[in-house]
Amino acid sequence: MLDQWRDVLVPQSLQNEIDERAREIHTDRYSMSINEVVAMYQDGDLEIHPEFQRIFRWSLEQQSRLVESVFLGIPVPPVFVAQRADGVWDVVDGVQRLSTLFRFMGVLKKDDGQIDPPSPLDKGEYLTHLEGVIWDSEIKLGDSTADKEKLPLTSAQQRIFKRARLDFQIVQKESDDQAKFDLFQRLNSGTRLSEQEARNCLAVMLDPDFYRWLNELAEDAAYSSTVDITEKKEQEAYGVETVLRYLACARASMGELRKMGDFGEFLTAQMRNFIEDRSFDREYERKRFEFVFSLINETLKGSAFKRYYPTDDRFAGAFSVSAFEAITSGIARNYEYWSGLPDAERSEKIRDRVKLVWQDDVFAARSGGGKSANRRIPYMVEVGEQVFGG
Repeated sequence: MLDQWRDVLVPQSLQNEIDERAREIHTDRYSMSINEVVAMYQDGDLEIHPEFQRIFRWSLEQQSRLVESVFLGIPVPPVFVAQRADGVWDVVDGVQRLSTLFRFMGVLKKDDGQIDPPSPLDKGEYLTHLEGVIWDSEIKLGDSTADKEKLPLTSAQQRIFKRARLDFQIVQKESDDQAKFDLFQRLNSGTRLSEQEARNCLAVMLDPDFYRWLNELAEDAAYSSTVDITEKKEQEAYGVETVLRYLACARASMGELRKMGDFGEFLTAQMRNFIEDRSFDREYERKRFEFVFSLINETLKGSAFKRYYPTDDRFAGAFSVSAFEAITSGIARNYEYWSGLPDAERSEKIRDRVKLVWQDDVFAARSGGGKSANRRIPYMVEVGEQVFGG
């Protein structure tokens, strides 16, 4: 009898979910020539965020293969765009395809509004004579291309290229915002993005100003001095992720921290809250952030988040994310107390409190390798809040 009911209810439940989710996203398809796409870009009707270009930058070989595909008529995957309320198309998937075409044609702009100079192409898999090809001789090329052979396209070849068509899948403005971002994550799940790089892309789509604000914090001199970020980690946006980690630990309630679940999803949800919450005061958070890391830098510089050895009274070793979570959130959550102290008293106390973190029994038991973030962070924040309390 139960099996019979299941046969009836499950398909209906599935259909209800299909109907509900299908209403949340509205799409349309459109095909246009590369020349028309360029015109949209130059008129401001198609937005390729410079931030995306940095994240997704293709190699010259990849760029050359795309140009080769266009000339040979090999189908190029469709470009996904989200139509904003003002009618502008935000590129969701296909940033490097469009950036490559625009750069090759000499129209792609950088952050400062200047043209991003192209390089002569590499040879293709089928079109070996693509090597050295440029759009035309009038385009200013990159400085590193001075010794390379340059072969401008003929007018006929330019026309053929401009008439080639691209397919667009348009997520219309009526679609649910969450559905748009879910679509982005799904489309880019196969790319070699770190979690924070994908999170950065979502931030750009949600609020480019917030993304820039977050990057400004990550470039703060005191922050950079105290946080050990290798070149590889920087390429994976670790600096920005660590700023977000600080903000989440500084602002989330203990209840939120204890039930965070997957840390990556928690951090993404926190970022979305920061963007969407009108009470989130960016100027106050910037001031608090600068205070926290200036205080730490002035007192301990690059030793702040390294293990403390009481027998030698010294800090040494690698960067400890547990120490980072406890110390920075502890000071931030007691910001009024620390900012109210005289400078001399503040500096003297902060070093002693950092030592106490390393000597705390809960910190010792819950920090270190092998502890998942969701089982570690609530304890780190609790320790920090108590140790750095007034």
